[in-house]
Amino acid sequence: MQPTTKQWNEDSSTPSDMPIRMYFKTWNTFVKVCGYKTYKPYLSELAIKNKILAKKGKRSTNWKGGRIKDKFGYIQIWMPDHPNAKMAGYIHEHRLKISNKLGRPLEQQENIHHKNGKRDDNRLCNLELWNTMQPAGQKIEDKIKYAKQILKLYENY
Repeated sequence: MQPTTKQWNEDSSTPSDMPIRMYFKTWNTFVKVCGYKTYKPYLSELAIKNKILAKKGKRSTNWKGGRIKDKFGYIQIWMPDHPNAKMAGYIHEHRLKISNKLGRPLEQQENIHHKNGKRDDNRLCNLELWNTMQPAGQKIEDKIKYAKQILKLYENY
């Protein structure tokens, strides 16, 4: 059976582990040389989940108050409970502002356009709501059905 470092140090018949650490650098290297099989530490699913959570949000070492600028130039806000938040818990500020203005989460087919092209300029006067949904066909019945859907969706805008 593989001895642990603690067992090695507590056993009075063994010498100090200082020469071992000096020569072999790591305990696992010493264990391999002695002919034992090294054990990999086992992490439970809960431990893995907590390890991941520890690096997100307020617990992160890179926490800057919940407001960051991503590599594309968009401002992101830490709001993990918002329906439009991504897996990491952040939502784009421009999507959040329009969502708050509408009083509902944004639909999948809705995009926000910055009028002046500056991705970090999230003033409401600079943001436009765009819809990418299109009717499936060109029949009159389909166009009327599509128009009714759009009117119903944006009647309070």
